[in-house]
Amino acid sequence: MNLCRLVYFSQRNNSVALNMKQLIATCHKNNSKTTLTGILHYNGEDFIQVLEGSRADVSQTFIRIAGDPRHQKMLLMSFVDVRERLFPGWSMGLHEGMNERTRAIFLRYFATDKIDPSQASVESLLDVLQDISAEL
Repeated sequence: MNLCRLVYFSQRNNSVALNMKQLIATCHKNNSKTTLTGILHYNGEDFIQVLEGSRADVSQTFIRIAGDPRHQKMLLMSFVDVRERLFPGWSMGLHEGMNERTRAIFLRYFATDKIDPSQASVESLLDVLQDISAEL
């Protein structure tokens, strides 16, 4: 099995209801049937998600997410083969919000805590998400 990592950014579509507990429960249920691991960061406006697993599982999951009306202005930032997982123990970790600790993590890697996906490096986003996940 070839191991891949996909990173995407999207904005929340406010015209569609969002229940984060239900969303993450569905992620756990679906991902437990596959090789997927990863993390989802949601700050109330934007999603940043990392999916790791087999190329087929990651691709199929991303296609399903891309068709989800809760997302808009989706941007695929990276889809690469990798040697190891960054989030191996999580069928899908969730971090919500932007508290002072999260803001400090973002400001360590970026000029502001509001990410412009067209300007952000994937490496910096992955560093932020790893730092955030260490505190969950």
